[in-house]
Amino acid sequence: FLRRQTMKHENGSYYAASDLYVGNIVDIVGHHFLLLNADEYTYRLMECDERSFPFSNFPRLHAILTSKHNEIKTYFISNYEGTGILDQEGLASCFEALGIKMNTQELLTIWRKIDKKGKGKVAFTKLLKLAASEDAFGGQR
Repeated sequence: FLRRQTMKHENGSYYAASDLYVGNIVDIVGHHFLLLNADEYTYRLMECDERSFPFSNFPRLHAILTSKHNEIKTYFISNYEGTGILDQEGLASCFEALGIKMNTQELLTIWRKIDKKGKGKVAFTKLLKLAASEDAFGGQR
């Protein structure tokens, strides 16, 4: 299809690292590509370089969570179905219901913090603890 090279947006500017995040659509030579996911190395790189990848900037996302801690807590109290389990879809639904606008990459960044074992489901209390903590890294980076 193409050899390795720098590519330009339709407006003539070059694509930058900040344009490459999960959920974004990039247009390359008239073809639209939806970025669906990344490998573990790429996620870690994005999370460690918050200047180049602003949608993986966890301290910024954590500040949003802490500012909405009470609303998140109220959401789970009123929507508790007895399981106490949260998945990625539930996280997105919670944020949407609370008016917290986040793109797919931002949701993934938060999800990766609360689902460190990669099981796909966590207790919703992990999100509450993360939102309540003042330390964005839970004492570790």
